[in-house]
Amino acid sequence: MKLSLTFSQRIVLLFLLFVVGIVLTAAFQLLAGRLTDNATAATRIVYVVQDLLAFILPALITAILITRLPADFLRLRRAPRLPMLLAAMATTIAIQPAIGQINDLCEMLPWPDSIIQLEASLEAATSAITGPRDAANLLVSILIVALLTGLAEELFFRGALQRLFETRPMSIHAAVWLTAFVFAMMHFQPVGALPRMLLGALFGYAAVWSGSLWTAVACHALNNAMAVYTLWAGVNIESTPAPALASALLASAGIYMMMRQSQSRSSGI
Repeated sequence: MKLSLTFSQRIVLLFLLFVVGIVLTAAFQLLAGRLTDNATAATRIVYVVQDLLAFILPALITAILITRLPADFLRLRRAPRLPMLLAAMATTIAIQPAIGQINDLCEMLPWPDSIIQLEASLEAATSAITGPRDAANLLVSILIVALLTGLAEELFFRGALQRLFETRPMSIHAAVWLTAFVFAMMHFQPVGALPRMLLGALFGYAAVWSGSLWTAVACHALNNAMAVYTLWAGVNIESTPAPALASALLASAGIYMMMRQSQSRSSGI
């Protein structure tokens, strides 16, 4: 696929559009507080605006400006095969206890008070989306945090950024993990950076091995939906080593299945 601009210019374009989107979102956040006295509604509106302006539009605009085939570049044209999609989603579910255990271990590190306060404030902002514990609020939260954010972040990270890295003389693995690192860092939550990077790598491989961004979107949305439900329900899941080990083994099996499905797709079987 022929691309315009140099690699550096493409990266600068993507992140410049991201910064513009963040600035516009911050400006809109000031306005949202005046539009409604409902803190939950205002938070939801800001989340939707941020997903649109900081993630979806930068990815789409970058793809449109650098290639005549933006849908192909973003891996949006191809639908995933059902076995691959099921394997990827099953792996996303299976890996949750292992991710939880890693997150618990990261929380035990001697973080500065400023980092702990930052994490608490960001968690409070996320909690504000769910609102009262009723079915309507759960549905709205899933639509925003799971479906919309899953689509928005995958378009930006695995659709645009990872694909840009893939145009460089580096291995697919390097592109996947480098994108996963940026994905984790851009959430500005140092305590959860490692587990988030592992999830980002899983989404990256799901996109590469299936040849479809929709696989990564489905996995990301599923992961976020599970997080939203536990937050909405007030469930505090304590991870222990034994289930975490079983989770890691099951996830490894799922990743192996995804890799085999990819090899079958490449060989035309």
